[in-house]
Amino acid sequence: MAVFCVGASQNAQAQLKLDRLFPPTVAAGGESEISAEGKFPKWPASVDCDRADVEITAAKDSGKFTVKIPETSPPGVAWVRFYDDQSASQLYPLVIATVPVTTETEPNDNRDAANAVSMPAVVVGRLAKGGDSDAYRVSLKAGQQLVASVTANQLLASPMDAVLQLTDLRGNVLAQVDDVRGLDPQLVYRSETDQDALVRIFAFPETPNSTIGFSGSSSYVYLCELTTGPFLDHLVISGASTLPFGYNLPEPCTVDVLPATRIAPASGSIPGGLGWAWDSRPAETEIQLHHDDFDGTLPAVLTGHIAEPKQSHTVSFPGVKGTKYRAEVRSKADGYLLDAKLTVTEQKSGSVLASNDDLSRGNVDSGADFTAKEDGIIDVTVSDMIDGYGPRHFYQLTIRESRPECRLTLAEDHFVLPRDKPLEIPVTVERSSGFSDKLQITASGLPPGVVVENVISQPKGDTSKSVKLKLTVGEGAAGNARIQIIGTSLDSDGKPTDRTVTATFPLRPSTAPSEVWLTIPPAPTDGKSSD
Repeated sequence: MAVFCVGASQNAQAQLKLDRLFPPTVAAGGESEISAEGKFPKWPASVDCDRADVEITAAKDSGKFTVKIPETSPPGVAWVRFYDDQSASQLYPLVIATVPVTTETEPNDNRDAANAVSMPAVVVGRLAKGGDSDAYRVSLKAGQQLVASVTANQLLASPMDAVLQLTDLRGNVLAQVDDVRGLDPQLVYRSETDQDALVRIFAFPETPNSTIGFSGSSSYVYLCELTTGPFLDHLVISGASTLPFGYNLPEPCTVDVLPATRIAPASGSIPGGLGWAWDSRPAETEIQLHHDDFDGTLPAVLTGHIAEPKQSHTVSFPGVKGTKYRAEVRSKADGYLLDAKLTVTEQKSGSVLASNDDLSRGNVDSGADFTAKEDGIIDVTVSDMIDGYGPRHFYQLTIRESRPECRLTLAEDHFVLPRDKPLEIPVTVERSSGFSDKLQITASGLPPGVVVENVISQPKGDTSKSVKLKLTVGEGAAGNARIQIIGTSLDSDGKPTDRTVTATFPLRPSTAPSEVWLTIPPAPTDGKSSD
């Protein structure tokens, strides 16, 4: 980003920068204060939010904001971006809760200093320094099932690998968990007696290092939901039904759905309970959605849980000789625990058509293309590579005829367009299943005065995998805009077809918006530029 004043060091200081929000969650039904920690060269800063029911207003002091949310607003996430006329921040999640939010009171490291909490509750805190830990005291009745769920790394991007520990008042460990929701812990414990207990949270660095001991910093921000009542962990879509999965859920259990925004997919919650979950149904309307009721009709998305040791799931469909199919399992990419292995077998001959356990380096989900050798039933089996199991070993299995596909991704979702040189936006091109089209990549939604230099991604060579899209600004253009980067397949004569793909930014698991924020600073009044 560039600001038009003399001196590169001044430019760097003049960039708006958001590190985090604290507290990272606020309760519906009132007015709350939050601090946007970072740098705000111009105050007040403007706010862009994807939820119309969330009103965020800059206060008098720099970095301070008030948040108003109606009592009827459902829980979930509001994605927030701060901006001025020179630059913009990244998107940051503000979590909406349906119960009052309690901020930790220090010191609360030791058992005797634990913060007392009445459940259901949402507590927020920060492991501010090395060796820090936080403790909360809760009261349990015999037979009650406690759910303690931490949100930190996976959604808030806090660079911490948290651990949850439940102890009695003498310090004896009753339960301990760590990586359950990505790197975030979630503890479920049924009490056999009436007792008071301590929920302790401490952390190690997200990236392991040689340090021995608990880690902490100003960026180790978390929220923890505590309840012995209903808690929603995730949703399953089957046909027209939305099925809730979690703990202490009533029968029947209603799901309230918050529609998708321009940033995030739809999400669901349950009345009177804690927790919320993304509604992860695919965008393609022709895909049938199944949970334990697959009839063999393709294309289809099937969901399941590897809930028992050594368990595997097999589904079958009628294959047609010579037809190429695609099967793909998602779990880890959405923050669940299954280390998926996929095996495809022709039922009659027993021959294995495909087997895969990792899609690519760093992606432990699985997928494979395969061709039916003859007409007949094909079995698709999902299992866990390391024999893991449990309620969060949840997966989505997609089966359909294989087709050439292309995906465009961005490494950033906000850019500043200088007035005196082009802005280059890198676009990664991922081709699969034989996608060999020429792609014309351009930007849509550009404000008047901004010119895009279209670029071609060829089927082979360097541009087949990545390109750089160039934008330039003309006289009079200034301000902020939401744009999209779009690829269009070209026919053999080089003319555009109706086959298009929109670039996305991998914001969080299950959340990949196609919105790109563009800032065009105003022309300098003295006619000079730092560049």
